[in-house]
This record gives sequence, C-alpha cells and structure tokens, in this order.
Amino acid sequence: MKIIFAKLFTLLILVLVLQSCGVKPESVGEFDEIYVFCDSLDWKDYREPLLDLFGKEYKMPSLEREFVLKWRPFEKFDIYSKYRNVILIGRLNGKDEVSRVIQNSLAPEVVTEVEKGNAFYIPKHDLWAEGQYVLFLVAPNKDKIISNLYDFGSAIYKDFKAAYYRRLKQFMYARYENKELEAYIARHFPFTIRVQHDYFIATESLDSGYVWLRRLHPDRSLTVHWLPLPDTVSITPRWIIDERNRLAQWIYNGDVIVEEETRGEQFEFKGYPAYRLEGTWKNPKLIIGGPFRNITFIDRDNNMVFMIDYYVFAPGKRKRVFLDQLEIMAYTFRLNVTRTQAAEKK
Repeated sequence: MKIIFAKLFTLLILVLVLQSCGVKPESVGEFDEIYVFCDSLDWKDYREPLLDLFGKEYKMPSLEREFVLKWRPFEKFDIYSKYRNVILIGRLNGKDEVSRVIQNSLAPEVVTEVEKGNAFYIPKHDLWAEGQYVLFLVAPNKDKIISNLYDFGSAIYKDFKAAYYRRLKQFMYARYENKELEAYIARHFPFTIRVQHDYFIATESLDSGYVWLRRLHPDRSLTVHWLPLPDTVSITPRWIIDERNRLAQWIYNGDVIVEEETRGEQFEFKGYPAYRLEGTWKNPKLIIGGPFRNITFIDRDNNMVFMIDYYVFAPGKRKRVFLDQLEIMAYTFRLNVTRTQAAEKK
C-alpha cells in the first residue's frame, strides 16, 4: 500500500481555523506530551492503539509511559495549536468538528487517495510554531483509522521519534553549551563529547579510566569509563553488569543494577560492535533508585573497551525525557585516543 507524505503537504491546507501565516512563535509545552484532537466518542476507540504506539510503559523504577497522550476538545484548539506535539484525527464520514474541517480542506484528488487507502498519515513540521510536530490522520471511517494505526504504527512511531530526538537535541544545545568543559575533556581524556550547560565534573581519574559528568536539580549523570580490552574475558551483558557495579562502588556510593528489571541488546554504536543495557539501579544503603542506560563498545584498533553509563534520580518527576537528554549527549561521543596517546608520549 502506498503512503503519501510530502506530496500531500501542499494539498492538505487547513484553511479556516488551521491556517497560519507570518512569523511563527516558538512551540511550547513538554517534549513528551502529545495533544490529540478528535471526536470525543471516537477517542475511546483510538486511545488504545495510540497508546500502543506512543504510550509503552517502562520501569523508572515505577511504571512510566514513554509519551503522555492528552485528548482535548476541538473548541480548545486555539489554546494548544502552538504546542510541540499535536495529532488531529478525522474521518471522511465523520460529522465532528475535526473531521469536518479536514474534509473541507482536502483537495478532491486527496479524498480519492484516502478512499483508496493510499493516504493516511501526514506529518508536518513547524506548522504553527517553530519546533512543532503536527500529525494528521485521515481515513474513510473509524474502523479504517484503527486498522491503519496498527498497520502503519511502526512507521508513524519511527517518524515521530526521529523528530522528537532532533528537536530535543536542538533545544539542549541552542543555549549555553558548556564549551569550556568540552575543551577540558578533549585535552585530558581519550574522547570528546558535547556537554549541556550546568554539567560539571563530579570526579575523574586517568589512572582508573573514568570521568563522571553530573548535573543537579534533578540529578543527572553521565560517566565515561575506559580500560584495556581483556584478553581472557568476553564482553557480555554479564561482564558489563559486573563492571558497572564495580565502577558504582567507587563513584556512585554503592549503586547496583536491578538485573530483573534490566534488558540488553547488541547493536552498532558509531561503527563499533556494542551492547546496550537499559533498566533500573538501586542503592541499598540510601534506599533510592532510578533508571539508567549503558552503552559499552569495543575499540579493537586501540584494544580498548569504552563504557558510557548514564542515570537519572528524580523522585516525583517524569524521568524518561531526562534520560533521553543524556542519550543525546552520549551520541555526541567521539573517540580521541590518538591525540591522548600522543600527548602522553610528550
């Protein structure tokens, strides 16, 4: 089935209440909240498939949805039209306000494509505000909308998630990037990394091969740990958990990974074979805990193992967006081994 994207953008012009012009304001609201506009009765049937896409639950250690879906009646659209994430759902046979607006705004050829099943979801960036993601979902009837959400859910989610990370990264580094700390890291350690403002080095050791970057209110930490590639040890999730726990004894005051709440997978990190762990940690002495992620990869050119470990401690707050910010920092990591080795020889 063919899905139409950019070709429909110029055809789907929401005149009346949806058309915008002039200088656009900055989008507002939380990055992990999505505002949905559709018929109130239809929402009862759309909610579950949308939650399957955007509302998966993760242990933090309490359960937390990846994104928060919030339905709003269309009469309040003006209030939310500048928010970061907006979804509008309409049906060709619908009599509700959202459906009527979309029906009146579709060109005849677009209606034909929707009826054939060739058009369903249309993402639009920066439509009414800068840094905004608007998603139009349109189908002949409610049953077709629901089935399309399941059929094309992975593509819808992938596009939204890419836009989410792109906008979050732009927001993080648009203001007050910590260039001074970045320069210090580049001079002293075998890697470079982009650092958001307000981070500081909590502790470091070239001898032990680690540097701990931290930011408070709430507590967010990213630690890079490096060591020679062991000759007799395979890098496995078991080894990573043990090494992470050993490192935590030095710098995290005895934190340990909660293994039954942690999952791992193999993947490629910047061209290197790697493992990724995601789960929860706890501190038995302090009776605290939270979520963490860990990326460990092998640099065979230099016979080294690098571990990028990051965690959040934010009681009473949603934690996943903070963890995603740390992930963005982790993906700015670049090896700087040659420069460091050359400096050590001088």
